[in-house]
Parts: sequence; C-alpha cells; structure tokens
Amino acid sequence: MTTPLRVLLIEDSDDDAELVVRELARSGYAVTRARVETAHALATALENGRWDLAIADFSMPQFSGTAALKIVRQFDPDLPFVFVSGTIGEDAAVAAMKSGAQDYIMKGSLKRLAPAVERELREVEVRRSRKRAEERLAHLAYHDALTDLPNRVLLHDRLSQAMLAFHREAQPLALMVLDLDNFKAINDSLGHHAGDRVLRQVAARLRAMLRDSDTVARLGGDEFAVMLPQTDLKGAAMIGDKMRQRLNVPYVLDQRQLIVGASIGIAAFPEHSTDADTLLQKADIAMYAAKNAGTGLAVYAADRDRRAHRQLTVTSELREAIERDQFTCYYQPIVNLESGVVTAVEALARWRHPVQGLLAPNEFIDLAEQTGLIEPLTMLLLDKALAEWVGADEGLGIPVAVNLSVRNFRDPALPDRIADVLRLRKVPPGSLVLEITENFIMSDPMRAVASLSRLHDMGVTLALDDFGTGYSSLSYLRRLPLDELKIDRSFVTALATEDEAIVRSTIDMAHKLRLKVVAEGVESPEVQMRLRDLGCDAVQGLFIAPPAPAAEVRRWILSRRVEPV
Repeated sequence: MTTPLRVLLIEDSDDDAELVVRELARSGYAVTRARVETAHALATALENGRWDLAIADFSMPQFSGTAALKIVRQFDPDLPFVFVSGTIGEDAAVAAMKSGAQDYIMKGSLKRLAPAVERELREVEVRRSRKRAEERLAHLAYHDALTDLPNRVLLHDRLSQAMLAFHREAQPLALMVLDLDNFKAINDSLGHHAGDRVLRQVAARLRAMLRDSDTVARLGGDEFAVMLPQTDLKGAAMIGDKMRQRLNVPYVLDQRQLIVGASIGIAAFPEHSTDADTLLQKADIAMYAAKNAGTGLAVYAADRDRRAHRQLTVTSELREAIERDQFTCYYQPIVNLESGVVTAVEALARWRHPVQGLLAPNEFIDLAEQTGLIEPLTMLLLDKALAEWVGADEGLGIPVAVNLSVRNFRDPALPDRIADVLRLRKVPPGSLVLEITENFIMSDPMRAVASLSRLHDMGVTLALDDFGTGYSSLSYLRRLPLDELKIDRSFVTALATEDEAIVRSTIDMAHKLRLKVVAEGVESPEVQMRLRDLGCDAVQGLFIAPPAPAAEVRRWILSRRVEPV
C-alpha cells in the first residue's frame, strides 16, 4: 500500500530529481512532483499548489537553497523542508538548519531520505494539529460553540470600538436584544438536541438578514443580540419588525413544524447610554418590557423600565443565591387525625436574602419557574432536606415531603437524579415523599405515568398536592401510582360554609382509590374536628404547627409524642 506524497523539488538537475523520486517510491510513497529552479517558478508553484514536502539542492546556478528556504517559509512556515545536496559542508548544513530547514542529506546517502521524510511529515502534523487546536481555542474565546456566532465578549468589544468611532464619524448605533418565545417548551418536550437545532436555524436566519457591518451574537440560552452600526431607532425598529416576521416562519424538525416567536428590545447610542455594558442592559430591559406587554418589540424608555429592571435584578439575585446556597428549609408537621402521631413533615423553602431577610416561597418560586431556575433550586432543596431532616433525624424516623415543579418532571433523568441524591445521603427511598401538582399530570399524562412509576418502584412515596385546583380526572388518578392526595387549603379553609360537599366527595373518592388523604391549611379546632368526622386521614396547618427550622420542629414532636391531637 502506497502513501500519496506531493513533493516540490527545487533542483536544477532533472536526473538528480528523478533519483530522489525513485528513492521515495521504493519506500512506499506515491509521489506527485513538480520541479522548479528559479525564485519565480518556486513562488508560482507555492501559490498554485498544495505540497506535503519541499526538497531542495543547496547550490544551483540560478538559485540558492537558502533563498528557496526563505521563500517557502514566507508561504508556509510549517512545510517540511529538506536539503538534498552533494556539495553542502558541515558549516553550511548547520547554518541551513538554523535558518529553518528540517534536515540535510547528502546525495550519496539517499537511504536516509525516507526515514527523514517520514519523521518530518509526522512532526509537521503534530505542529499543525497543535496550531489548529490553539486557533480553535482562540476562536471559541470569542464565539459561541453551538451557533459559531460572536459571543458576549466579542460583541462587547465591537460595541466599544463602534462607540469610539462615533467620536470621529458621529454615526448612530442601535443595539437589539432578542429573546425567543416558547423556546423552553421545545427543550422540555423534545429535548435539548431539538432545541439546539432550532437555535442554529435562528442563527442562520439572523445572519442572512443582516449586513456585513452588523454583528449578531448569541448571549446564551435563547438570547441573542444584534449590533446595527449607522442605524437610528427608527431604522432599528423597521429591522426588528422584519426580523420578527422572519423568525416566526415555522421551523421544521424531523417533518414537524415548530413555531418560535421572538421579543426584541432596542436601545441606541448615544441616546440611552455611552458605554457598552449599560447599553446592553437597557436593550435587555426593553426586551423584557416587550415580552411582558406582549408587543414583541419595544424601545428602551426610562419611565417604564422599573418592573423589567426589578425582574432582572431579582433574577440575578436568585441565581446568585442558588450558587451561594442562601436557601434553607422550614418544616411543617403532618399529623394523623386518629392517633395524633406525626406521619411526615413538609419541607418549605426559605430564602435568606442578604438585604430583605427571610423570604417565603410566594416571593420567589414563581420567578424561579419563569426563569428556569426552579430545577437547580429544587435539587438543592431536596438534597438539603434529606441531609438536614432524614440524615440527622436522631431516631425520629419521620419522612420528609418535598414539592416538585412541572419543570422538574420535564427532565427525563429526574428519577435517576433523585436516586443519586438518596444514595449520596444514604437515605432509604421510603423516607422521601414527593409532592406533585395536578398541572403536571394534565400537561403530559404519558410522561407523568412513566416518571412516577419509576419513582414509585424505587420506594418513594408520591402525593398529589393542591387537589381541586387543577383539572385532573378520575381516570388519570387511577392510572398514576399515587399514595396520597392532599386537599387544597382553599377548600379546607371554607369547610365550615359552602365546601363540605367537595371535601366529603374528595375524601370518599380517594379512599376508594386506596389513597391516604391529607388536608392542608387547617387553622381552627372546628375545621380539624370536621375533617376527622369526614374521615380525613391527616392534617397540617397553622393550628397544628407553623413551619419552623428543623431543630425546633424536632423538639415540638418529641414534646407531644404521648399527647393526642
């Protein structure tokens, strides 16, 4: 088997060139060659061809080998260059090697040629591979790996350069921040691979619409930015409208059409800011204003950005809080109505905000849902509850209940993640209760059955939370591997008036399905007694015990173990 080899021979003797080719052919190379003997011919060959190797005589009547080496290095610094000469002396050979030749071989010792060529071809490939890797790393420092668009760093640099140019040319500059609408639904339902394919299509459409002088960058996730030099606000708004129309054209993935809209915010230099960071922030605020108002496009306006700015600030604070572990769990006991025994505690998140103090879930959970931060937050709280309550329960042996979001269940690997946490914390699955909502069941019944079945088979207890506020049907409840049903506090609070029939029927239905019934929001002895009369199994609420830190709840449980409810 022969190896193709393209050789540029810098040699005034055709016979000597033929000897070199024969030697290489005997060593297994299929040689494609060109012979040159002048500087002009060498430059022409380097311009018009691709070569694996240059072999040169050291001394020729019209041309010197060192001059040839200099020309070759100007065209290709890495091309292997070997002298094959009959006249080269030791001093000249050393000088030639110092000037950039890889080897020198006497014409009378051509048996050294093939090993030298093999070595140099191997080494040049190593050098070129290293160079390609370095170039790729340098490219990735300024470009997004998925779409190959400029990243935030390169965008910032170009914005700064454009702002400096303004002082010379006084040209306007507009900046857009673009966020895709409904993109998370694609990731959640079809997976991140499908989402990545959509992002690449979005990038291609944006690139195709813009001028060479414009810059489209991916900031991260489904957020892009577009820098428009020599464009005022009116022109940017026109481009933004066309951009939204183009992006609204359905995306086709595996013969499936997907609709992904976009919300665009626009800010201008120098009207809105004179530095890159602030201009980007104000375009971002305008984008949030467009998204919240449902208009699709908005120009930055200082008198209406407070809400968007606040959301940006809180989102940033929430992300930082997760990274810095500023969350803790409070626990609320769940008590059996007949025996008075605490059967479980529910873990409830609290945010130890460095400025605002202790925040309840209603002040941050919705935002976590909207921004996708609910997933890392839930896993953080799950791990914390298992370690803090079950892992250090001092023999109480009481399970802990943790709430899960719809978004958590859109992750097909969720059962495996929970299994990993249980294993890491050395907690038996039976010590964990997972509370889910009806919205999850109705949003994707097939996935609900699959995920819950895996968790139930692991030994985890499953509870349907806030029952009565969603749209679950009896047929779905029969299919799901549930253990408990929790009646929403809105029905329990009004139990003394109009909602007794609903609570009674819910308890009866749950018992027929062999589900334990827990009533939330019990705030009076009258409601507690009525629930006992209706056959409810367990209760929780402020009348029983408010949420409190783990140590305080443990003391409360131990102090009343012999006392009935």
